Amino acid sequence: MEVTREMVIDLMPLYQSGEASRDTRAAVEEFLRRDPSLASLAEDGVARPSAGAELERRTVAETRAVIRRRSWLLAVAILFTTLPFSFVFRGSQVTFFMLRDQPYSALLLLGAAVMWIQYARMTRSLRTAGL
Repeated sequence: MEVTREMVIDLMPLYQSGEASRDTRAAVEEFLRRDPSLASLAEDGVARPSAGAELERRTVAETRAVIRRRSWLLAVAILFTTLPFSFVFRGSQVTFFMLRDQPYSALLLLGAAVMWIQYARMTRSLRTAGL
């Protein structure tokens, strides 16, 4: 397949940002050697990526951070929910942590409720944003 001027113009933002593959970079560089007018435009920055590309990268990074926070919220919510209902072995005897026996477990359940509410709010906001 022959590389055309329009193809090189379309590939220029990827080429200049360093995101193009090795073969694509080689094809663009070969075409720029044969077309000095396009090479001078590329050097002047006319074909540089727009601010939209930077905004898109930032948005993707922020979205990943939100999803990572949501995952941690889910993990902590599950931990706080199950911890009051866990048990421990003491020698040959199994001791269960029951809410009536361990009143501080209610604090863990309260923390779990807070985490579940935050998780639900974050999930709803992601759904509303279309993510």
